[in-house]
Amino acid sequence: MATLHINGVSKSFGDVKILHDISLDLADGEFLVLVGPSGCGKSTLMNVVAGLEEPTTGQVTLAGRDITHLPPDERDVAMVFQSYALYPNMTVGQNIAFPLEMRKVPKAQRTEAVNHVAAMLQIDHLLDRKPKALSGGQRQRVAIGRALARQPSLFLFDEPLSNLDAKLRVDMRAELKKLHMRHGVTTIYVTHDQVEAMTLGTRIAVLKGGLIQQLATPMELYERPANLFVAEFIGSPSINTAKATVSDSGEVMLGDAAVGVKLDASLAHTDVIFGIRPEDLRVSPLDTPGAIHATVALLEPTGAESYVLIDTAYGEFTLRMPGPGEFVVGQQLAVSFDAAKVHVFDATTELRLG
Repeated sequence: MATLHINGVSKSFGDVKILHDISLDLADGEFLVLVGPSGCGKSTLMNVVAGLEEPTTGQVTLAGRDITHLPPDERDVAMVFQSYALYPNMTVGQNIAFPLEMRKVPKAQRTEAVNHVAAMLQIDHLLDRKPKALSGGQRQRVAIGRALARQPSLFLFDEPLSNLDAKLRVDMRAELKKLHMRHGVTTIYVTHDQVEAMTLGTRIAVLKGGLIQQLATPMELYERPANLFVAEFIGSPSINTAKATVSDSGEVMLGDAAVGVKLDASLAHTDVIFGIRPEDLRVSPLDTPGAIHATVALLEPTGAESYVLIDTAYGEFTLRMPGPGEFVVGQQLAVSFDAAKVHVFDATTELRLG
């Protein structure tokens, strides 16, 4: 079983600590996505698992074997880089076969593996071409094919789609998901794109400042973010937030209005952050009790849906609506919401409340 255990891994470069005591367990066949802003430590953690960086502290085991201090070629790990890292003097077929050749796999077996992988990735007609004659998407398929041909215990993908155009990224994302469904190889995937994270991962680890903020399934992250950072990072458009307070009885108050969420009375007079997702706001009649009155500030139609930026007494909110909508800039409207969809965070710690 290709289980992966990362136990207490820290990494420092001089006096700068990049990773802080990271511990993760991956089940056999799991697809874990590491996501976070630039500099959060996700690629460093990937490099520690790959053997490209030595951890300052901690241990990494794969399929029950301690690989913490093994060189990359002895880890049974295949890595796909953002930059493709293809050999320009080799053909596509030679690039895919190269790892097998280094492991002294017999030629007939190498040829069979190359043909099988190339057919799967629909690049079998490109085997005699060199990388300079390929498009970006084709090069990325070759890089993935080279990793697949090795049949490793663990796949590592370091932002493999970043260099592709928008349509090709969507296509390749679907291909990667199909490949994982077919082969079930344990996978770690690094990205800064939360849409990639949500669509690919069986679980997602959200990192910030070298610390895991939350490790959960995509929908758990979306519906119950552990803190304000996760709530704002996961979801597009981002969650709407506003300053709020807690009344004597524990009611969360947005201005003078209760939002329908009650916390423990011990939190009375605590400053909190109110959060509501753009799709959880709905346009209501102006006289709806508890509705938030607003003015349309900007319209962003995308075709299937529209983002409506509205000015409220609590700041600027985004409203997500199906279709092109019928709003005009300057229009007065009111929005309401289901209290069950409200997120509340402590204003000081930024941790989820309730």
